[in-house]
Amino acid sequence: MSQKDFRDLYLENMLNFLWRQWSALGVLGEAKAGDFWTIDPEPMILFSLEMGRYEPRLFDEVLDWLVVNGRWIDIQRLRGILRKKDRMTVKLTGAVAGFLVQESGERKWQNLARFCKPEMWQDSNNAQPLFYNKDGKPYPVSDQADFSFLSCGFNRPEIKVRGLTREVPITAQSTIRFLLRALFGVGSRAECLVYLLTHDGGHPAEVAKAIGLSVRGTQDALIDLSRSGLVLTRVTGKRKIEYWLSQERWWEFLSRGSVNEIKKPIWVDWIALYSALWEVWTTLNEITKEGISDYMRSSKLRDSTEKIGNEFLKSGLDIPPIPGKDVKPEKYEMAIEEFMIKVFGGNP
Repeated sequence: MSQKDFRDLYLENMLNFLWRQWSALGVLGEAKAGDFWTIDPEPMILFSLEMGRYEPRLFDEVLDWLVVNGRWIDIQRLRGILRKKDRMTVKLTGAVAGFLVQESGERKWQNLARFCKPEMWQDSNNAQPLFYNKDGKPYPVSDQADFSFLSCGFNRPEIKVRGLTREVPITAQSTIRFLLRALFGVGSRAECLVYLLTHDGGHPAEVAKAIGLSVRGTQDALIDLSRSGLVLTRVTGKRKIEYWLSQERWWEFLSRGSVNEIKKPIWVDWIALYSALWEVWTTLNEITKEGISDYMRSSKLRDSTEKIGNEFLKSGLDIPPIPGKDVKPEKYEMAIEEFMIKVFGGNP
């Protein structure tokens, strides 16, 4: 398989995967949601904006979803994830926040735009095209560019909101985050409960790292939740306090049924996983341009794809292991292709 063919295959898999995830959250599309993991909107938004530059329709459907369902987004958590992102992603997010300020005027988007402001572009005359063809060639610049994006250094046609996105269906196990945010508000309490509902328990620092919030904020939320008597504590090794809950009682309440009929969703660390998926994409673009040897190409791919395998391994999903060092360089891309289809093809 050529460098270009493998790059194109990866891009197509990622875009189809994102369409499937957004379809589960109410975006109109032909993709059917059949995944059984907890969907995490904040890191998914950032990854979708990055990859959506190669699929304008997906990019604009995400904007449409944010106009309709933006109230579900945790801005504090989004900002925390952005702190580890590169300048381009921060600028891109700032442009989206500016657009949403125009659409709704909500303070949360103003705060996000202000957070991204230091990275905003000042010379709109030198703005770069926002979208690319799938082969990497930039779209032509538009004479009627959208101001929110132009002010951040991106040229794209003016956005026309269709408002066709549906409300998020919060009755599915995969959208449990949204159900908990409806019950407990957008913030650390809902995130802590998502973690405890998919784990046997956790220490505050452990939970904070997994959900992408500060240790102090996470600990305060867990303490408050424990005062209800429905989130419990116990002492583990070296007298550390661990928080846990009766998953049977909670799932019966949340699903309004018998726990024996419930297939609980699987926790995936999407913050780490989307970061790893983006790293693979940047690596593919790098090695495609350089035209380096098979050995160096496979070595670079191994380094970045190993992170993907490790994150899925932690989740406990029943998937094949990522190809190891025993796979020859010339066979590695084919092995990765099979892995991606099995993992991102809709049958985890």
